[in-house]
Amino acid sequence: MNGNKKIIIGFVFLIINTLYGFSLPRGPLPDAVFDRNIKTVQLYKEGWEFSYPILELNDTKTLQFSFDYLGTKSKNLNYIVVHCDAQWEPSRIAYSEYLDGFYQNPLLDFQTSESTHIPYLHYSFAIPNESVKLKLSGNYALVVFENSNEDNPLIIKRFVVVDQKVTIVPEVKRPTLPVYQDNYQQVGFSILHPDYSIDNPFQTVKIAVIKNNQWKFSVQDMVPLYVRNAELVYDYQDKGLFPGGNEYRSFDIKSLKYKSANIQSIDYVIDSWHVELKPDKPRNQIAYFYDEDFNGKYLVQNKQGTNAATDAEYVHVIFTFPMSEPLISGNIYVFGGFCDYNCYDDYRMVYNVEKKAYVLDILLKQGYYNYQYVFVPENSSDVDDRYFEGSFYETENDYLIYVYHRPFGARYDKLIGVKLVNSLKRSGLQMIK
Repeated sequence: MNGNKKIIIGFVFLIINTLYGFSLPRGPLPDAVFDRNIKTVQLYKEGWEFSYPILELNDTKTLQFSFDYLGTKSKNLNYIVVHCDAQWEPSRIAYSEYLDGFYQNPLLDFQTSESTHIPYLHYSFAIPNESVKLKLSGNYALVVFENSNEDNPLIIKRFVVVDQKVTIVPEVKRPTLPVYQDNYQQVGFSILHPDYSIDNPFQTVKIAVIKNNQWKFSVQDMVPLYVRNAELVYDYQDKGLFPGGNEYRSFDIKSLKYKSANIQSIDYVIDSWHVELKPDKPRNQIAYFYDEDFNGKYLVQNKQGTNAATDAEYVHVIFTFPMSEPLISGNIYVFGGFCDYNCYDDYRMVYNVEKKAYVLDILLKQGYYNYQYVFVPENSSDVDDRYFEGSFYETENDYLIYVYHRPFGARYDKLIGVKLVNSLKRSGLQMIK
């Protein structure tokens, strides 16, 4: 190949990379943190820390994104926003089609922690902003990286932008099939679209039903049971089934001056705070008990401070799970929103022979936390939240129903409807977090 051809081909690939942002690895983009010095990654609707990361297209509201970087040395951080298809793979469209602004932006807004025993830098910004405005509905991934190295992300955080074109009428109920009645919940729904055309919904419509917005616990293979005049009906007996699971456990470390429920001890040891929780027990063999939770979420707060973003302490939280002997078939992880609902290695419990218990020490920022114990079989990535916690049809859960539409000839998945429904609604109660 002569030199001119090489130059031309190289120029073409440069243009393609600039337009489409192809330097990210192909495949579904996860909700994940890849640098273990990054903590407390949050993305929520402006003004509501327990909200899900969902924006209305052309809404004036924003999503608030923040995280902490342990240490005192600032980093050369940048971020991009990537449009994704219904399976969270980057869409094959140019960034200029979905984004008004710059493709890559520096992350300059950070504050140094104030008088904390473990120092950190607190980064935060809003989406959309003056540099990034979103033009299309669909799935999006916010990607943070260092030194313009997009193919080595530090954080990937998912969010969605919806352009409500349809009405979703949901129902969460106890399953009708006896085999599922004691431990499962069933989500059925109809999609009404009198003012929006949907041709061949079996091929052009995709559905995702997500339990507590944790994509690990989702149903995405549903097609309409019935297609009526301007209505799609998804009301199966054997689909839309979710293990009810159990309510999350909780602890409160908003103050380090006194012991709240589930706290065994609070000590200051070698320049840092250590909080030991009371030993926990399996709940899979005991009757269901309702205890209000936040479905895995957490709240950052310091009762003795003025700005928890920068004056809340990072605390060594010690979990203890007694067991007469170690498991040989898999591992136990502490699980919740604080670990992005992922089973990271540093959240894996280790068996202590002297204590006859699994133990874990992790750094968490002051606040209120939900957590569970999950089991991951050896040589598997399956997360079993029922192994120790049990599963009950009575459990309170949020379900989010996402409706995607890709008409024939279109190059991306539109998000044309989102609906949040709570499992307690069936009994006359509504507890949307």
